[in-house]
This record gives sequence, structure tokens and C-alpha cells, in this order.
Amino acid sequence: MRMSAVKSLIKNRCELVDELADHIDSILDQCLMKDVINKDDYENAKYDPGPRNRVRKLLDIIYNRGEDTAKEFEALQLQIKAGHLSINERKPWHDNEYSKMMLKHKQVLKRRNEPMMCYNMRHGERIYLTDYFVNLLLLKGHCNLETKKHELLTFGQQRIYLQEKMPERLMVKPEELFYPLNDKRVPKKLLVTGVAGIGKTMLIQKVVYDFANSQFYSEFDFVFHFTFRDLNLINKPVSLRSLILMKNGHLSKVLDDILANDDKLLIIFDGFDEFKFYTELDIDCYVFDPTEEAELVQIIGSILKGELLSEASVLLTSRPTAINHIPLDCVERFIIITGFSVNEINDFFQKFYQNKELGKAMFDMVKENPCLFTLCYIPAFCYIVCSVFKETARLGVEQPKTMTDIYSHYLMVLIKHHWHKNSTSGNVSECDQVSQAVVGLGKLAYTKLLAHETLFFDHDLKANSVDSCDLVNSFLDRTSVQQPDCVENVFSFTHLTIQEFFAALYYVLETSPLHDIMNMEDSNNTLIGSGYLDLFFRFLSGLLSDRNQKLLSKQINCIDCTKSESYLSWLIKNINKLCEDGAFILNQLHCLFEQRNSSLAKGITPKILRINISDNPISFMDFSVLKYFLDLVSGNILELDMTATNISNSLVKSLQPYLSRCNRIWYAF
Repeated sequence: MRMSAVKSLIKNRCELVDELADHIDSILDQCLMKDVINKDDYENAKYDPGPRNRVRKLLDIIYNRGEDTAKEFEALQLQIKAGHLSINERKPWHDNEYSKMMLKHKQVLKRRNEPMMCYNMRHGERIYLTDYFVNLLLLKGHCNLETKKHELLTFGQQRIYLQEKMPERLMVKPEELFYPLNDKRVPKKLLVTGVAGIGKTMLIQKVVYDFANSQFYSEFDFVFHFTFRDLNLINKPVSLRSLILMKNGHLSKVLDDILANDDKLLIIFDGFDEFKFYTELDIDCYVFDPTEEAELVQIIGSILKGELLSEASVLLTSRPTAINHIPLDCVERFIIITGFSVNEINDFFQKFYQNKELGKAMFDMVKENPCLFTLCYIPAFCYIVCSVFKETARLGVEQPKTMTDIYSHYLMVLIKHHWHKNSTSGNVSECDQVSQAVVGLGKLAYTKLLAHETLFFDHDLKANSVDSCDLVNSFLDRTSVQQPDCVENVFSFTHLTIQEFFAALYYVLETSPLHDIMNMEDSNNTLIGSGYLDLFFRFLSGLLSDRNQKLLSKQINCIDCTKSESYLSWLIKNINKLCEDGAFILNQLHCLFEQRNSSLAKGITPKILRINISDNPISFMDFSVLKYFLDLVSGNILELDMTATNISNSLVKSLQPYLSRCNRIWYAF
């Protein structure tokens, strides 16, 4: 007995969805012309989002209309298969509306990405992306960076090794990101990694801007750009189609065509390390339909694994500390951003000062200070250095010498230009108001740093008494995302080192800081041993120095001198113990260097002097700190251990005046 048309429809539903999706619009037109469905049914199905959804809607309508309508639809299908009725397959690249939307989308992307936001910009100031650049190094696989240390410092030293010791590595330009692998296959899934402030987001902005200008990336018709800061605010199931339309509503009419033509699509995910589900990406339950609602991690995992929009290209960025959570089969090309080379630092100074002679003079001045110059390869830090030196040169004061000096001066510059006294604060002095704002930011930075968090919300600001003002906004990035019932804000410090600086400043200014790190014996040992708080302690030491206390007291309430005395006692005791034990001592030497106080040498009197900086690729900054310490201390050095530091012959030779004092020296090329 022959199966009824309705039962056949039910049985073959899944196959029909796959079979009809590519030309559902033409089929709907034929159904209306042949009176299989009425106009209301037609409009009900025609404007459903997504071609597969439209097929499902049409099948539901036919099922509900009964056996006769199902037979008419079955007959219509047979005519189409026999070629008696022509249907038009969607060819969006030939469609006039599709081409118009390509142009419209590029105009939107250009407007969004042409300007850049810098940390101390004021109203009326405008900086353009074309004034910036980034240098890329393409690696042939993952680079196993040390995670036991602060990622910024680890990479600062690894970078020297990457650029100078690996000539077989291939340098690439941003426009070459999607060039074929070994002159054969074009990579579809790219991972770009680099430390905080190195230029990952700036690179993404450059890619989108160049696409919008039709300068490069002509292989793509559309680019969709997502940040994980925005995506973190989604707390319920959602479809990929809805995600795209949140910031690209102008594409609603042609989005189905765009997604159907996914081989001409580039999807960018920026900031994977900030994703709240970054440890859960290795999923085994996939999403296949852009209109299907699912958990966010399922959608992103399905895209990266090629199960959803299998032909689309994907560009993902992340800090090094999170890349181990990205499944290996999600990455076809791995890229690491090295930041600025020496020549590019010079070019940056020239562009920043817009005066060739002044730019050269400032560049030469910074180059003489290896501690500052080594960190200038990070674009964010390079910008801060330029801002500070511009202001100190204008005022005719002594130029900063250490990293803490730079950040302290930077804070003073921003207070000067961005602080406006609150007239509603009654008799509260301006100095008190500034101090309250700084302490609030510092408390936020400190508590979040100890919790290993870099993202926070409105309720975090409120809990730490952080009120919005020009000064606060100069140090915090804010992303506002529209939810159905509210607008939610996500905040972060403009750079990881800014958070560490404010955390240290809070500890210095607050008489009884929350979770006193110096008195938390168990956790203190763990955090110090991991290297996670290395920069925090360097900033702490520099902020407790006489020169920075004097500088900060001009705008902020005075620092308790007893805290400085107790810290210095702790530091000297720590250095003596590490020297006697022969334990790793490099960060304590950095803390001593930040003090820039030669009188402290009187307290450094270990019973035996053993200096261990081994198993740590050494930078010029580290080397300068080592020489500073060797100049401070006198007498015999039982042991100097420089094993596995990648120290060069020329650097070893420059240590010759000190080597005669050493009984044993350990180092290997």
C-alpha cells in the first residue's frame, strides 16, 4: 500500500531540509503561483530567518493543511526534479542587493576602525590607525612560553631569542596572514598570540580597516568581528545569526546569502584569554545551523572545529597563557606578535613627536636606558614612555630612570590633564578627591590581581568606590553591550601593567590593605614563587622610593614612611637569605634597582654571596640590573650561576671586571 503524502513528508523531513535549503525562495514562489499555499502562508515562511528554517516552516504549513496540499507539494517536487519547472539557485555574488550590502558593510567597518583610542586622549583629539603599525613573526607551530613567570617579562626575554636566534623563522606582514601554506593550501584557521599590550587588538583593527578599504583580503566578501569582552555578557542560549545582527543589523536582509556563501567569509574572535568559558572549548556537542540557538561555547567551538560554517575563515587572538586550551585541530597557522623592533621603536618616536629632531633626541635618551628601552618593544608601553618624556621635557625636570618612574610620571600627567575638581564635594580638598579616586582604582586593581582577574563589572566598581570621571576613564577600558532589558558594562585596565601599578599604589597608600600580601605567608610564597606578582613587587619597591614618594605627594596624600621602612627591611632580609641559599634572585634584584638607593648596600651582608639567575633567558634589562647589584656589593662572590640564560659572549665579556671576584661561574651558550 502506497504511503500517504503527509506520512512521506514526515519521514523524509530531514532530507528535505537539506535538499531544498539552497533554493527555498524559488520553491516558495512556485508554491504560491501553483496555489499550494496562500499569500499569508507565503509571507509567514518567506521572512523566517535562515533558509533551513524557511524549509521547516513550509513543511509545517503543508502538514497542517492536510493530505491534499501534501500531494500537491509532492507533485510540485516531481516537476522540479524532472526539469519541467525551473528554480533559481542562490548566487549571492551576482545579486545586486548582495553587492550593495558588501559596499555598505565596508563603509560601516571603515567608520568604526579608522580612529584609535589612546590612553590619555581628550575630547577633540583624534589619532588614526594609519599612524600605527605592528611587526609580526610567523612561527611554524606553537611556542612553549614559560608560564611560571609573568607573561610580559617571560616574553620580553623570549622575544630576543625569537628575533635573533631563529633566522629560519618567517617574518610576515598583516596582509600575508592568509597566504597559502607551503605554496599549496590556504589556511582557514589562524591563531595570533602575544602578551598584553603587544598589539593583538591593533592588528585586528588593521586587518578590518584594510579590508574595509579594499586594500587587502579581497578573497573575502564580509568580515565579522567579535570580542570576547562583548561575548562574555551573553548569558543565555543564542544563535550565530542573532550574534551577528547585534552589531550588524544593516545586513539583516542578505545575511542568509552571506552565511550560505561562507567560503567568502572571515570571522574574527579577539581576546580568547578573556573568554569566561575558555577552558571548555573542547566540545563534543556541535551546532550545524546558524539559526539554531545554543550555548555560546558550543557555537564558538563549532565554528573553530569547522562544524558550523565549515568553509569560513577564522582569525583568533589570545595571550600566550590561554592557548593551551585551544584544541590543536582548530589551528592551521600559528602567529606570534613580537611588537616593535629597534627601527620601529625609532619610527614610533618620530610619528609620536611629529618632529624629526625631537623624536631622535627622545629616542636616543630612552635607548641609553636599557631598562626602559627593552620594554619599548611593547606598543602600549612605548606610547606611555613617549607621553611621559614629552611632558618632562616640556617642564624641564629630570627624566625618569625606571619602570616605576615612568608610570608614576604618567599618572601625574593624566592627573594634570584629566582631573576636574568635583564641585559637589563640599570642603573636600582637591588632593583628597584625587587620592580617593586613585585609592578606589587601586583597590579594584589589587583585589582583582590577587584573584587573577582582569575583567570586572559595574558592581565591582561600586564595591571599590570607583566613580566615573575623566581620570578614571583614562585608565579603564569600557565595553557597553545592549541586553534585552539593560545595558551592561565590562571594564578592564587599559593594560595589564597599569593594573599591577595601581595594585601596588593601593598597597602603598592604604594603611590596612585588604588581604595584606606581605602578611599572607602561605599564599604569599605561592604567588611570589610563581612569578605572577613579579611586576607588582617591582612597582611596590619603586613607589616606596624617596623620589617617587616626593613626586606623588604633589597630587596625592602622603605615603606612610613606616611602610617604606618595613618593606625595605623585608627586601634586604630576603636578598640576604636568597644569596646565602643560592636561590633564584633576579626579581629581588629588580626591586632593589627600582629603589635606586646605594645606601641600601650597607644592609646586604650575607654570610656567603651566591647569585643565581639561572634557567631564565636574560634580557638587557636583567643584565643591567645584575651589573647594578654587582656594583653595590663588595667582597668575594662564591658563585655566579648564569646557566641557561642565553647570555651572549659579548655580555659575558662586559662582566669581566666582576668575574675576578667570583670563585665559581656557571654559564652555557
